[in-house]
Amino acid sequence: MFQIKVNGILMPTIYYKLRDAMNACRAEKQRGHVVVTEIVRI
Repeated sequence: MFQIKVNGILMPTIYYKLRDAMNACRAEKQRGHVVVTEIVRI
């Protein structure tokens, strides 16, 4: 299972597949210019 961090804040959504977490990171990066994302394995 995976969660994503956006600008240092852990998002509450849990992703069961790495691909879903990567898609969520891509969507967050499209929202703004200075968005740092990280995938955390739980």
